[in-house]
Amino acid sequence: MRLAFVLAILAAGVAVFAACGGDDDSPALGAGTPVSTLTARLTNWKVTPSSRTLAAGKVTVTAVHVMDHMDSAPDGGAMHQLLIAPLPAGAKAGQGKYGKPVLNLTDLKMGDEKTAEVDLAPGTYEVFCSVVEDVKGKTVNHYEKGMYTTVIVK
Repeated sequence: MRLAFVLAILAAGVAVFAACGGDDDSPALGAGTPVSTLTARLTNWKVTPSSRTLAAGKVTVTAVHVMDHMDSAPDGGAMHQLLIAPLPAGAKAGQGKYGKPVLNLTDLKMGDEKTAEVDLAPGTYEVFCSVVEDVKGKTVNHYEKGMYTTVIVK
């Protein structure tokens, strides 16, 4: 009986952990109190937002090209950018079906940080890097490598 109880608790913990894994399709995506600041950490090949729920109106956005991928820079990623664009109804992140970008912070070298203000209407936005670079004769497309995520504006 005690073993069954322990196994049930462990199973519940695994389910909670899996639900919070950061998948853009998870129900928790828009959870939380909307905030008016966003810091986006850029690494190879990931965009990590400080919040997934933003308040509609003026939002201060900071893009930080984190230097924790120095060893992978020979494979690309020495330069990033941060774009924010609305996602049309039915579109999902990573499909390239985003609308016209409302913010574009470019030329972020390793260790760089740039901040800008943007006016966001309610909706779902894709936050991504669209740098395409040539590395040793090979084209590296940051977006295709998975460098995108979404945020909800309420």
